[in-house]
Amino acid sequence: MRRLPLLAVVLGLFALIGAGVAAAEPPSRVGPAVTDSAGVLAPGDQARITEAFGRLREANGTQLFVVYVDSFDGADGQSWADESARLSQFGAQDVLLAVAVGDRAYGVSVADGLTVGESTVDSAIGDAEDRLAQDDWAGAAIALSDGLGGGGSGGFPVGALLLGGVVVVGGGAYVVSRRRRNRTAAVPADPAQPPAPRDEFSDVATDDLAYRASAGLIEVDEAVRTSEIELSAARGHFGEEAVRGFAAAVEASKADMLRAFGVRQQLDDDVPEDEPTQRRMHADIIRACRAADERLDAQVAAFDAMRNLEATAPEYVAGLAARRDAVLARVPQTGSTWQALSARYAPSALEPVAGSLAQARRLLDVAGTEITAARSEVDAGARPAAVVSGRAAEDALTQAETLLDAVPRRGTELVEAAAAIPAARAETEQDLAEARALDASLAPVVARAEAAVTASEQVEAGDPIAALRLLDEAGAALDEAIAAARVEQDRRRRTAAVLEQTLLTARSAVDAAEDFVTTHRGAVDATARTRLAEAKRHLENARNGQDPAEALREAQQADSLAQEALRLAQSDASSWSSTSSGSTGVDLGSLILGGIISGATRGGGGGWSSGGGGGWSSGGGGGFSPGSFGGSASRGRRGGGGRF
Repeated sequence: MRRLPLLAVVLGLFALIGAGVAAAEPPSRVGPAVTDSAGVLAPGDQARITEAFGRLREANGTQLFVVYVDSFDGADGQSWADESARLSQFGAQDVLLAVAVGDRAYGVSVADGLTVGESTVDSAIGDAEDRLAQDDWAGAAIALSDGLGGGGSGGFPVGALLLGGVVVVGGGAYVVSRRRRNRTAAVPADPAQPPAPRDEFSDVATDDLAYRASAGLIEVDEAVRTSEIELSAARGHFGEEAVRGFAAAVEASKADMLRAFGVRQQLDDDVPEDEPTQRRMHADIIRACRAADERLDAQVAAFDAMRNLEATAPEYVAGLAARRDAVLARVPQTGSTWQALSARYAPSALEPVAGSLAQARRLLDVAGTEITAARSEVDAGARPAAVVSGRAAEDALTQAETLLDAVPRRGTELVEAAAAIPAARAETEQDLAEARALDASLAPVVARAEAAVTASEQVEAGDPIAALRLLDEAGAALDEAIAAARVEQDRRRRTAAVLEQTLLTARSAVDAAEDFVTTHRGAVDATARTRLAEAKRHLENARNGQDPAEALREAQQADSLAQEALRLAQSDASSWSSTSSGSTGVDLGSLILGGIISGATRGGGGGWSSGGGGGWSSGGGGGFSPGSFGGSASRGRRGGGGRF
């Protein structure tokens, strides 16, 4: 196994010391397949976990449960999980993963009779521990499930998502995403929770990882030092303004480098780290050095180009003048396009490009001023200054071109948006019909979507993009609501199925306890009778409950109380029988034990006496062994646990 008994004891002591940090929870009976008392799961996580557990059950019959709590109440993870499994009467094919978020500890309880091999179990536990170390709470449960199923991390296929059309609008890209789900799937995939990516260094040995981190620190330190020297020279040659962007890149890369050195210092200090922590820290160093180096590399071409411009300054300035003339020639045509768009569309549709034409003219004036200055500087032999002026003119021309391009592009986007509206509206209407038929709880979402459809019709002529956006937002909200409703329906179906099983076992336990008390009522004390009465009450609540989840909890409580009642009643009968002796011609002991003869009195110390005559012994018949869905709760369990 991954943890030796001694380590488990040590970890248990640590958990006991830190138990005051989080709300402690003692081992308890496990209810649904996913219990999140700690509140760490994000929306959609439970559906992903439940889907993975379903695949595992179909693969080899293993039923996995996961419980997230704040603290293990001072116990080590393995013991906490084993005790909860015992209280839950887990069988041979039942496995429990327990996670104490506040303690940063976990335990896995596995029955000795589990058909999955021990090496597979150990590997799956290792995968889950790796995810827990990353605070990937849902990923840990899914990794354990996939590993027990024989697929390893991410071993099961993930359903694909279908994306619709894309419309690009002025001033940036507006993506019209029709986030349609696979409506035939039992549990929809959650696009907000993609599978955790595989660690890029998982196949690299720890020593090699440490070597790469050290080499990266040396390389980035040299790169930053060289860049600072070149930047200082360029600043003196071209001026502060010309090298502002390069200076920002150097400072950012220097910050990344210093952060990486800080991590290395932690590795070199007197506090030792375990191997997983060392690997994580080496990986952080490599990534920080890589980010710093790539940022500097991205500036090389622009930096070299600026330095090279000095040699060709006259040609560079002449080219800028010709470029400005070409941009100026585009202004009248763009003005005509703007007038046509203004006559056709509402101001809101053209707002992103409303000031583009005027701003382009201003930038062209700025470019003209900078080009004139650059020519004068070339004539005076001040080529570095001419390059700086030329770069300013170039930036102004580039921005002017972008603004002039935006006006006709906006017109094209409005036409494309208008063409896409019929299909989008039809799809939204389909979503509305599905939502209305699916669940009455979706009425508020349906009402908002209907209002959005109406609003889109009102603005469609003047602002097609706004209309399309309204439809897309309504469709996205409906998709999300429908997916959540389907998850809830699936949860209810699963809960209802488990409820039927639990009602059966609970009813059996109550009947067994009832029969025993009835046939031994002369010896059964009030405690056993109280437990039986409570079991009956909870069973009745379970039968009449409207909420399947609450009914399931009631049935589980009834089962637990009935078993306790039977155990107490058997103990009472055994104690009574052991204090009785003798015999008469009539089996008087059996008559009093069964309550047929009333008036029996209790003796001191919990014994029983008949009031006269000989003794008797219990005739309670065969014994009763509590069971569970999977088998006897007395079987040994194994598993693993530790801290993450």
